[in-house]
Amino acid sequence: MLNEMKYGALSGKTRAMYGKLLKNEDYTSLMQKKSVGEVVSYLKDNTHYRSVLSETGEESVHRGRLENLLKHDLINDYSKLLKFANGHTKEFINLLYMKIEIENLKLLFRLFEAGHTDRIDGEDLRFFLSGRNRGNIQKLALSRSLNEFLSGLEGSVYYDVLKPFAQDSNAKRLFDIEMALDQLYLRNVQNKYKKLLKGPNLAIMGEFAGLESDMFNIFWIYRSKAFYRIDHEVIGSYILPPIYRLNKKTIEGLIKANSVEEYIRIMKGTFYGFLFEGRHELLFEHNYSEFMYRVHKMRFRRHPFSISCVTFYLRMKEFELSNIITIIEGIRYGLSEENIRKYLVGINIK
Repeated sequence: MLNEMKYGALSGKTRAMYGKLLKNEDYTSLMQKKSVGEVVSYLKDNTHYRSVLSETGEESVHRGRLENLLKHDLINDYSKLLKFANGHTKEFINLLYMKIEIENLKLLFRLFEAGHTDRIDGEDLRFFLSGRNRGNIQKLALSRSLNEFLSGLEGSVYYDVLKPFAQDSNAKRLFDIEMALDQLYLRNVQNKYKKLLKGPNLAIMGEFAGLESDMFNIFWIYRSKAFYRIDHEVIGSYILPPIYRLNKKTIEGLIKANSVEEYIRIMKGTFYGFLFEGRHELLFEHNYSEFMYRVHKMRFRRHPFSISCVTFYLRMKEFELSNIITIIEGIRYGLSEENIRKYLVGINIK
């Protein structure tokens, strides 16, 4: 009863917002479009994205610009949920929002490293939602190098973590920055959710935090084998505790694996063996997304008046944005509807 009183309004709001998400028939219609302009036209005329796309021309929109507009819709959703939340629940939503800020920061850092500073303007900084994370917005908007941008983050939660990289000219600086940001987010979640949540909410979030930590470790080790030549000690230094559904011995075996094939053989003997059904990394990540889709949906059905109403809706919206971007990319590269569908998340799950 206490949880119903505490989460009643928030649960009702997330249910209403969930009802506006794309349906399977929307995805089918989108996959049948022949251009990005046709996708924009459909989203404007038939979906909840009409508000963020209202001033966007179907024929002139750039793929990157469209992606930014769609992400702004997710930012708007966070703002809506924050208005219905209070106390520790509001702090928890802000904590989850760090993931959005970090993903956008990583995109900006990549532009700086590639020398594309002309593609950055104030609109790209709209993802900063919570005041304590902002840094110096004006200085950030005027930055024309990665070092200037890092300096502009002074006063934010990211500055102390990123400051050591300001004078680093190492060729792998961008890699180190992205790993540091990912670890910052996951450590923040691990350290704070126990202070912000109680009772069933603590157990629910403990599962999600544990799964995310495991996924970080699993895919980090995989990529170190598939794409980099990295010493075992270095791989181990990035492992993030706690280890949830794995054990220390398995992690050590994965780190010491001499090939991707040996790594996958070890993984197939674990709880996460299903992730590695398929032949390449895109399918591995898709399998993980499908798994998390099911987990969030099941937890919300079992605990509708809990923190699950927040985590469920936000992940469903993230999956939706990812699906739309996947469809756009598939259309740009001339993929068939059948091939695009393989990479969409949740559209065949009841």
